[in-house]
This record gives sequence, structure tokens and C-alpha cells, in this order.
Amino acid sequence: MSRVSEDARKRARDIRDEALSRHAERDRASLLLVRDELAELKAMVAGQQEQIVRLIAMISALTARLAPDDPVAGVSPSTPRPLSTQKRAALERIRELRAQDLSFSQICEVFQSEGVPTLSGEGQWSKGTLWNLWKNHHRQLHPKSPG
Repeated sequence: MSRVSEDARKRARDIRDEALSRHAERDRASLLLVRDELAELKAMVAGQQEQIVRLIAMISALTARLAPDDPVAGVSPSTPRPLSTQKRAALERIRELRAQDLSFSQICEVFQSEGVPTLSGEGQWSKGTLWNLWKNHHRQLHPKSPG
């Protein structure tokens, strides 16, 4: 082998080694950045876990305060308001018509033909309003009224 070719090979190896060294240095720098970001993320997650623990404690305290065993102002949260005279009359009429197997749409037509005023005194009855009224309040008429 000639001296010139050996020098060329040595230069090529040196260039390759220098390039590999630069790559290794960039990889080390990237790894250090990733390590730092990971440390920040771990700290953030730890802080969020602490917040979650505090929130769970607050929810537990609120749940304990609002438990059904502890009536609020003497009324259980599930106790409905007493029926107004007008609402009671509408519910009793709905019950009579439901006993005749009428649909809420048909009951709506009966209410409109009889001129039964709406609960607000404005507008007209709709089958949806009657259905909601019945669904939400029919149990207040009598404990064992048909549903």
C-alpha cells in the first residue's frame, strides 16, 4: 500500500470518527433534555395527584353533609314539594283518563276541549307536558296509584 492511500484511509477514518463523535454528543444532549422534561412531568403529575386527593376529600365531605340521613332544613332532598290544588286536579283527571286507556295525546285533546287551564294559565296543554306532569308527580296522589 502506498503512503498516499494510507493517509487517505486515515483521513476518512478520522472524518468518520469525528462525525460519530458529533452524533454521540447530540444524542447525549437530547437524552439530557428528555430526562429534564421527564423530571418536570413527574413533578407535575405528583402535584396533580395531591390536588386529586384534596378534591376527593372535599367531595367526601360534601357528600357526607348532603347524605339522606341528614335532612337539609327538615326536608329530604328527594321529598317533592306538596301539590298545588290546580296540579292535583290535573293529575286526578289524568289518572281518570289513563284508567280509560287514553294516551297522553288523547288526554291533551280532552283537556283542550274541556278548557282545562294550564298550570301557568297561559298557552295550551301538550302531550309532553302532561306526560312529564304524570311521570314526575303521580305518586303524590296516593302511594299506590297506577303508573
